[in-house]
Amino acid sequence: MKTILDAIGKTPLLTLDGIHVKCEFRSPSGSIKDRLAKYVIEKAEETGLLKEGATIVEASSGNTGTAVAMVGAVKGYEVTIFIPEGLSAERYKMMRAFGADVRTVPRDRMDIAVQSASALGKERGHFHVNQFASPWNAEDHEKHLGGEILRAFGRRRIDAVVAAIGSGGTLIGLARAFRRVNPEVKVFGVEPPRCALVHGRLHDRPEVCEPHRIEGIADGFVPPLVEDNIELIDDVLLVEDEDAIEEARRIARVHGCFVGVSSGANLLAARRVKEERPELRNVVTLFPDEGEKYLSEPWFSR
Repeated sequence: MKTILDAIGKTPLLTLDGIHVKCEFRSPSGSIKDRLAKYVIEKAEETGLLKEGATIVEASSGNTGTAVAMVGAVKGYEVTIFIPEGLSAERYKMMRAFGADVRTVPRDRMDIAVQSASALGKERGHFHVNQFASPWNAEDHEKHLGGEILRAFGRRRIDAVVAAIGSGGTLIGLARAFRRVNPEVKVFGVEPPRCALVHGRLHDRPEVCEPHRIEGIADGFVPPLVEDNIELIDDVLLVEDEDAIEEARRIARVHGCFVGVSSGANLLAARRVKEERPELRNVVTLFPDEGEKYLSEPWFSR
């Protein structure tokens, strides 16, 4: 390896509670977002959208911002991250530790963060990663994350994939990768009931979003990546905040994996799929990030 960026990917695939779990919390900056940060930035370099001396810009609820800041540090770019207030303190500290300029917007207003990043990204000498809309996000997960899982399975059949919806890149990318091999794969997103916008879209229900505590997903709007590929999603499962938090604690105590709240939501939803649909024998999900990023939250570390 030449740099820490060479350590991105090739995370363990475990079988826990009968569910196949890709351990993305083992990534260098602690989350699955390392993959898209490296891929999108290098694609931008290859295509001439990102040049030496430019500033990389992104909107994030934490993990993508940290990953972009890490990649920017290694590659020598300035990085500016727009992030809502009120998230776990570790997120802001980690981004600043990697040298990023962290600019906060009002609490629960990821839409303002995205608008701010988009506006700055259009200025000369700036590049906007644009995780919520960039096709490179889903492309990376289809090629690399999906490819790793498929190679690990070999000739075994993947019957379903379950993933919480943040930018949508993971769910859409894995849906494409798995359905090339098995067109019958079932694709399930995960959202909290308080902000179940994709679930509402699929079931023709009111799209209401209120604050919730599963940080990093359900950011208050349906991401363009999901909007443009919603036909790939069979359903969205709803997991309550408290259930996801308690499941993350259980995962640490029982399985020794210290993971974040969306990991708890993913495993709960995946187990529900397998219990309710026993014909779906091989169900895949992910642990997207590490528990260390939540230690300052009293509701998490009690």
